[in-house]
Amino acid sequence: MAVPTGSASLLTSSAPPRQTCAAFQPSAPCTEYVSIAGTADGIDLPWAASGGLAVQLSSVGGSLYLIAKTPCSPVSGPATITGDTLVAGKLGIGAMGCVSDAGSQQQWFVDFLKRPIEMSFSQGTLTWKSGSDTLIFKGK
Repeated sequence: MAVPTGSASLLTSSAPPRQTCAAFQPSAPCTEYVSIAGTADGIDLPWAASGGLAVQLSSVGGSLYLIAKTPCSPVSGPATITGDTLVAGKLGIGAMGCVSDAGSQQQWFVDFLKRPIEMSFSQGTLTWKSGSDTLIFKGK
């Protein structure tokens, strides 16, 4: 059977890049992490302590991507890690409409991600420090 001219490109398309889990730190397991504590300028964030955030790092085609779930909607974007410092690139935010506390919590987290994040991993917990704010996560 002859292939009509112009449709050959449909038959030779390449497969989409594969997404694989990536570790935030060499000693940290590659998994999704859920928040167990957080502070903003030294003040506890109860919503973060109750699992209000989930974060994961993925590799797609050799590039890193940060994927997060907030109390409001998902947030994701490219990321780079240099040593112990995570830097998020331009973030995409899910289109869910959020009001009151959930919207404020998401905005706080997005602002947190706009600064370089110093990471450490010890005794099963992943700690992020950004300015005077801190988030602590445990593997899921």
